[in-house]
Amino acid sequence: MGSRAPMPPVPASSARAIARYLVGLRPVLGDACAARDEWGRRLGLLSQGAHSGDAPRLARGSGRLGRQFGELFRHTRSRIDLLSPPPECDVCHAAVRAWAHSLLGSCQALAEVGRSGQLDGLRVAQDRLADARSQAGRFNDEYGRLSRELRRRVQIARRRHDRLPVSRQPQPS
Repeated sequence: MGSRAPMPPVPASSARAIARYLVGLRPVLGDACAARDEWGRRLGLLSQGAHSGDAPRLARGSGRLGRQFGELFRHTRSRIDLLSPPPECDVCHAAVRAWAHSLLGSCQALAEVGRSGQLDGLRVAQDRLADARSQAGRFNDEYGRLSRELRRRVQIARRRHDRLPVSRQPQPS
């Protein structure tokens, strides 16, 4: 059996490619976070209604909420999938995808409560929401790391640029 040649190292992506990815992610996150905030508010109102004991009403409300916001989070996930992260952003991208997937999973569990009338699906929705919070923390940590790395690269490039000799243009005599 022959030995394999070592794989060449993956070249580091340019600071510009990392910045382009992070900037491209901003509008997606802005829309998704606004939807998540409204969804959380309405989920809280739905949970308050659970104490009324009107299970059919709670199931219908759960189904409507799950379907409505599930579509929004499905769209979010599609927008995330359209982004092309450079290799250094793969962990960040995986975390933001997992966050959107968990939010969508929570909505799907609520939609299932609406279809089945089985209120124990509310627990599944809450568990997936907790997973989304965990993924959001992972994403925030990685986004912060990438931002710091990007600032470091820009500082190095500026220092390098500041040390370059100023080229002298020929002067007319």
